[in-house]
Amino acid sequence: MMKKTIPIILSLISVVGYAQTNLVPNPTFNQVEKKLKEKGQINVATPWTSPTLAQADLYVTKTKVVEIGVPANEYGEESPMLGDNYAGILAYSYKSKVPRTYLQVKLTEPLEEGKEYCVKFHVSLADLSKYSINHLGIALSNDAMTANNSDILKFDSYIQSKKLKVYDAQYNWDPICGIYTAKGGEEYITIGNFEPDEKLTLKTVKRPKGFTKPQKTDAYYYIDNVSVISLEEAVKCDCDVTPGMENAETIKRDFNSDKDVNTTTVKIINTDGTTNTQGSNIGSSTTTTTSSGTTNDINGMIIEFSSKSVAMSKTATTQADKIVAYLKENIDEKVALTGYFDASEADVEKLDGKRISTIYKYILSKGITKDRVERNLGGNVPIDDKVKTKNMRVEVSLIAP
Repeated sequence: MMKKTIPIILSLISVVGYAQTNLVPNPTFNQVEKKLKEKGQINVATPWTSPTLAQADLYVTKTKVVEIGVPANEYGEESPMLGDNYAGILAYSYKSKVPRTYLQVKLTEPLEEGKEYCVKFHVSLADLSKYSINHLGIALSNDAMTANNSDILKFDSYIQSKKLKVYDAQYNWDPICGIYTAKGGEEYITIGNFEPDEKLTLKTVKRPKGFTKPQKTDAYYYIDNVSVISLEEAVKCDCDVTPGMENAETIKRDFNSDKDVNTTTVKIINTDGTTNTQGSNIGSSTTTTTSSGTTNDINGMIIEFSSKSVAMSKTATTQADKIVAYLKENIDEKVALTGYFDASEADVEKLDGKRISTIYKYILSKGITKDRVERNLGGNVPIDDKVKTKNMRVEVSLIAP
């Protein structure tokens, strides 16, 4: 399903209507200066750049170049979180055969000393990546990082998951966020993996169902919806309650550089990782078993979404798990997903299709083959005039063998 334009103002407005000033220009990579011809053209999404010689990628809806298309491209298929486009970075390559890439942009204004900011970006692991990693972060600095090489960038401090979560989701957008206390004068943000290979926790990822191309021996991530917002204006800065992302955690890091107001250095280390680093232990994860639903549970199931959103809530994830369990127990049956939107969401084009895509990719990621999941566009067909969220839905129906 093709992503269409969602007004960029959506990234600046909270769910309860408070105006939020996002200091990140072009946060959804929607503003593009010219037509793209190949990979490595992140600089076309002004004012984004790559600080090293290895250039990050830009993926766009309006292109005839299949390698950089949206939703399908060289690395798989993903719909943007907001808008038409998203960026892509290579965060890890086996034996450093291919250099990492980074994203960098200058904020619309410098950060104020002593003021707290909610810093956030979203990632989705590309379908054809063989590996996933944990160290993905966003660094803030007074000066732009520039390097006439393709070595690993090293910052004294940066925001990352407190749990050092391994980002292996290929069906949704994972948030990475933190509360940052400004030293004053920070004007640049840089996104990527700043740790040497030996410090990373690597997880091998199986190729998703429906893809036939060979996997690439790397960890490649799509990037979307980047924000730096004053904590006074931000409604939330706790990734643990982002819909569908219950394993993420609110981050309030004690930055080493905060202890010394004069520390603003940015370092570069070699691709062999020659730097003093300390390993980190990853907390054990808990696997929750979801029992399958009955025929009555699945047939007619309604999965609700938040206004103008395609993200799965915790409840939606539980419902999707029941669908998966049911299909695994009833191998001859199929399901049909029909997406809908409310009239109040009419400015978001193809929202019904985007919601279907979210559920569809989740189900396939759990081992269900694509021939067992039918997709239909339902459009604007309200079922509740008072509670509009009930109209923002995907309906599930069983297809008898």
